[in-house]
Amino acid sequence: MLKLSRALPLFAVALLAACASNPKNEPVKSEKAYFDTAQKSMTAGNFATATDELEALESHYPVGAYTEQAQLQLIYAKYQHIDYAGAAADADRFIRLHPGNPQVDYAYYLKGLSDYEAGADTFNRYLPMDPAHRDVSPSRDAFNDLRELVTRFPSSQYTPDARQRMVYLRNEFAESEMHVARFYMKRHAWVAALARARWVIEGYQGAPVIPEALADEIYCYQRLGMDTQAHSTIALLRSNFPDYKGIDNKDQVKVELGKNNENRSWLNIATFGLLGSADVPD
Repeated sequence: MLKLSRALPLFAVALLAACASNPKNEPVKSEKAYFDTAQKSMTAGNFATATDELEALESHYPVGAYTEQAQLQLIYAKYQHIDYAGAAADADRFIRLHPGNPQVDYAYYLKGLSDYEAGADTFNRYLPMDPAHRDVSPSRDAFNDLRELVTRFPSSQYTPDARQRMVYLRNEFAESEMHVARFYMKRHAWVAALARARWVIEGYQGAPVIPEALADEIYCYQRLGMDTQAHSTIALLRSNFPDYKGIDNKDQVKVELGKNNENRSWLNIATFGLLGSADVPD
């Protein structure tokens, strides 16, 4: 009796562990059955079910014929299911565990896409906000991911698209910096605005905002009484961007500072810019 009483707690622990590993009390399927079900679910656009099946496959068959492919497809399933953080984490794990996999470039690509999409929260999806005017740190993570793909796998089928996305992100970063420069110019902080415009010119060559950055630089030089620097920058602007319309024949620069969002009405603030005035005059 004593031995039986001691065995009962051990049996209970084992029973609880078994229930915890299979909470739905479903029979374990074959590795191929999990994989095939996941494929059918993804084809039907049911990425939640596909995720469950692929996770179950990996749980029951951590080393198997379908394991690596299932891990790779799990990244895609989570990405399509808008679980961007999960997809990026799984991509990191795949890259770490299988650096020699012939499809590891796809993992880098999906990681870059996931990190970028993670930065677009619910408000940014539905409000008319320029992406460059929000926090761009997730986009910087995405840029680094895509740059690693382009560097490591220049011949990958995903590299051309990655390059295009990097150009888009570079332009977004440049616009974000110009947004800050405009903020300083509104407050007549000419030195700070000048430094920001210079940073854009030097760090984001080829971005569409470069002509505006040069014009802002000229505008700041003129306000600071630095005529020599203003004239040389005017020559540079006209030489490189002869069609730029923001400067006239008298070297007068027109700068676009945007709306005075700091003077928004209370209704505009409360409705996240949907109602009320976005530019209340002082």
